[in-house]
Amino acid sequence: MKEASPWWMVDLLRPYPVGVVRVTTRGCCGHQPLKDIEIRVGNSSTDLQRNPLCAWFPGTIEEGVTKTFTCARTLIGQHVFLQLVGVEGSLSVCEVEVFTTDEFSNDRCVPSGAADDVQLAAFDRTCYEFSVGRGGSFEEARSHCKKHGGDLVHGLHGATSSFLLAELERRKPNLKTQLVWIGAQREPGFTSRTWRWVDGEVVGRPAWGKDQPNNYNGEQNCVVLDGGRNWLWNDVGCNLDYLHWICQHTPSSCGSPDKLVNTTISGSNFSVGATIGYHCPEGHMLVGEANRSCTENGSWSGRAPTCKYVDCGPLPGLEHGYVNLEDRRTTHGASAEYTCHENYTLIGRERRTCQDDGQWSDDQPECLFDWCPDPPTVYGGSVKSSGRRAGSTATYTCQNGYIMSGQPVLSCGLGGEWSGKAPACKYIDCGVPPNIDSGRYELLNTTTTYGSFVEYSCQEDYWLDGTEKQMCTREGKWSADTPACVLITCIEPELPAGSYVVGYDFNIHSTIEYHCEAGYILRGVAVHECTMQGEWSGETPTCEYVDCGKVTQLLYGSVTYTNGTTYLGSTVTYSCVKNYRLVGVASRRCLENGQWSDESPRCEEIRCPEPVLAEHSILSVTGNDRVYGRTLIRTADSGMSLTTYKIGSLVKYRCERGYKVVGEPLSTCEDSGKWSGDVPQCVYVDCREPERLAHGKYALASNATYYGAAVLYECDANYELDGHGRRLCLENGTWSSETPQCKGKSC
Repeated sequence: MKEASPWWMVDLLRPYPVGVVRVTTRGCCGHQPLKDIEIRVGNSSTDLQRNPLCAWFPGTIEEGVTKTFTCARTLIGQHVFLQLVGVEGSLSVCEVEVFTTDEFSNDRCVPSGAADDVQLAAFDRTCYEFSVGRGGSFEEARSHCKKHGGDLVHGLHGATSSFLLAELERRKPNLKTQLVWIGAQREPGFTSRTWRWVDGEVVGRPAWGKDQPNNYNGEQNCVVLDGGRNWLWNDVGCNLDYLHWICQHTPSSCGSPDKLVNTTISGSNFSVGATIGYHCPEGHMLVGEANRSCTENGSWSGRAPTCKYVDCGPLPGLEHGYVNLEDRRTTHGASAEYTCHENYTLIGRERRTCQDDGQWSDDQPECLFDWCPDPPTVYGGSVKSSGRRAGSTATYTCQNGYIMSGQPVLSCGLGGEWSGKAPACKYIDCGVPPNIDSGRYELLNTTTTYGSFVEYSCQEDYWLDGTEKQMCTREGKWSADTPACVLITCIEPELPAGSYVVGYDFNIHSTIEYHCEAGYILRGVAVHECTMQGEWSGETPTCEYVDCGKVTQLLYGSVTYTNGTTYLGSTVTYSCVKNYRLVGVASRRCLENGQWSDESPRCEEIRCPEPVLAEHSILSVTGNDRVYGRTLIRTADSGMSLTTYKIGSLVKYRCERGYKVVGEPLSTCEDSGKWSGDVPQCVYVDCREPERLAHGKYALASNATYYGAAVLYECDANYELDGHGRRLCLENGTWSSETPQCKGKSC
């Protein structure tokens, strides 16, 4: 079959960086040879001209020939096209190999201890192991995968899924069952509808077959790829022990490392984590990293280095010396050693090396003569030399009072001359320093010439303002201005919150005293002295505000804050309402501990005690609030009572028969809590027998003659009573009225 510009395409399933394409033509059957072939790499699967050009070959590729095409630059794409441009015919190939740095061969995926017939595939830098020769349950499959450093295949999506399904379809004829475990399970729970991959991630877009998942018998909690359903998902019981599976793991090695011309590799361990080294032949320079490591993704780190031949060329001879080439070569890494004749010194590096840039390191050294004469002398000074060979030094010093002008050290240089000119010594005198008030000075070395020192000091209670120790300088002046002695003073004292200071001045030995404002208490030392250091003695005290707060209101009374305040030193006075008296202190004071002094008083009602019952007396009390208005009567026969009586209660005294009240019979409970007046007394009164009555008789009503008793009179027959027929015994001990008489009746 012929067509215009026939083409062939392969889908790599995802974009790859492609650098090389290798084409092998068929070796039989008279197929049309490939002519004017064009290779393109890109992401368009429909319009191949939109994909960038990788390579073009205008010639002819005969049958059974393999030809490698290298892209002008690395192209990134998912599709690789081959097209015979402008050719009428057909395109037939035996094999097309696409090479990329983003993938590796299957041999890197062989796990340790794997069987010889293990079936492996690599895609997207991940290894896949197809277990088609044996079967097992879901857990047995996982256990097998974990032994090889991985797990059941999981996270299926996009190109990876397409690749694995294509690999299963290719192996389908060799499968004993078309159910293949993958690493997905249902979450525990009879009603759970969530599926998770074995790495814990939730399955996002499962590819279930028709009517799946159905969880038959409530036991289908694991997932397989079902070849009978075009490799869609199916849920099955996890204990089926005859199913195949696919393992997923990272590569175990990076394979043989690449190397360029002239490079050699040290190290034969190519497993993950191993390191190899690159080396070059003698005279060559390594361009690139000397070491590469096998990374976890199965690729070697960095790029393979190259070896570059470097020759620095011959070296010129050395005047008054020798040049020795080690190994008698001038290529990369070679060394040259320089030495001088006797009495000559090498100036420069003793050894030079052939460097990466093809140049010898450092400059060409020299051999110079190295002996000098005695150094020159100077007036007012001396010289001391360490020798006369090159490198020796002559050190000049001036006598006391002299300064040096010029360099103090000369060096014996190559060529036999001292460097520079000898210095000069000049006499310097600063003169006597001035006196200072309240102080003195001392010449430490008794001289005033250059280098002499003067030290100033002050009398007690003064400090030095200025430089204490000065030196006579080379300019003939003392090194600082004349200091002064100043009376020691302290800075203005710090005033904490709530405080004030009382003091006369801030001079040394003066004292200040801290006080606190009303409501504050002083914490610390109150009196401080200005010390020799110009600082106040001790720590600055603080004034702490003390507030005792409001006191509890007084029942039946009132509270008065003397100054309307409750802080430290404030007082509070208590008073009671009418008919109540204060029990406790009448005033309290706010103390340093923030508490009021003493206990809180109380208002107690003023009441009079039980009135005194005089002998032979009877008393009655009215107006008592605790018996609801009743009148209380007390006699000698009444028991002891603890009753108290309110102010205004009235007690009335009376006596037993025959007794009279001596004193005020009425007493009132006063606001002093006492009964008014004195307790009255009951005095016995006896009027004695009354006088006899002529022509009549009398009778004692109660057969008694005491106070209050009555006597009744009556006359004999034919007589009538003249006077009162009834008389009473009065309190004065007499019978009332005059004694009556019986007079005869007249017709």
